[in-house]
Amino acid sequence: MAFKHILFPVDFSDRCDAVRPLVKSVAQRFRSKLTLMHVIQTPVGWYDGIEAPYPIMFDVPSMLEEGRRQLEAFLEAPTPAGITKVVEQGDPATQITAYAKQNDVDLIMMPTHGYGKFRSLLLGSVTAKVLHDARCAVWTAAHTEAEELAGGLDCRSMMCAVDLTPESVHLIRYAADLAHEYRAKLRLVHAVSVTEARPQKYLDTEFNQFLFQAAREEIAKLQEEARTNLELCLDGGSVSTVVRAAALHHNADLVVIGRGKLQEILGRLRTNAYAIIRDSSCPVLSV
Repeated sequence: MAFKHILFPVDFSDRCDAVRPLVKSVAQRFRSKLTLMHVIQTPVGWYDGIEAPYPIMFDVPSMLEEGRRQLEAFLEAPTPAGITKVVEQGDPATQITAYAKQNDVDLIMMPTHGYGKFRSLLLGSVTAKVLHDARCAVWTAAHTEAEELAGGLDCRSMMCAVDLTPESVHLIRYAADLAHEYRAKLRLVHAVSVTEARPQKYLDTEFNQFLFQAAREEIAKLQEEARTNLELCLDGGSVSTVVRAAALHHNADLVVIGRGKLQEILGRLRTNAYAIIRDSSCPVLSV
């Protein structure tokens, strides 16, 4: 597999600076076209125009020019060949996903930007919208302070979080191709929803054993269709907790997850994707 066109949204934050070496390393490895994109987020007051009680005027041309100047100096040498720099104005997530769709981007790389006391509960709003609306793969990381990110993406160990739906076949193949590219050890991880302890403890234990065995058998079928024979990490509990524990145990450098089409409040984004990204000890690639 190969990423032919990578989009790197740049907001000049410390988190964005932290993943800069990693973006460069991925682009160089895959010989990808790399687009740096900065979006001038037009303040809400701008849309009120002169009809507002207190009209606010913004020198948008100057803001765009300053954005271009900063973007020009953003990547330190040496820089990968084939870099495009784009500065737009408007809603960042809308501009990012629209550009990706219109320009055949197959990978968006961006850190999360959750702030304040709710950071443990939410991803940054721009990241969340991009994950929800993007049609291509999205790489993101909640822990950009990790020292290993500064050296680029050197995947030796990867986890692929799977559910029991047919869509997991494509996901397993995708992760296997990526692991082959990096010569990484790939393992599957699945969270079984076990029952809570109740007085009928013995019956619960039997039922939980049944759930684990059923999961093993279903994933074996998925692997047979994907033509893989990967090690499976199986545990009971919440999805994000199980995935995080497996990634830590196997010192994973990347977790690969899927984005589905469930009719949930999150739309196309699988219900647990936000939690996995938020809690993961390493970067997450959602496809």
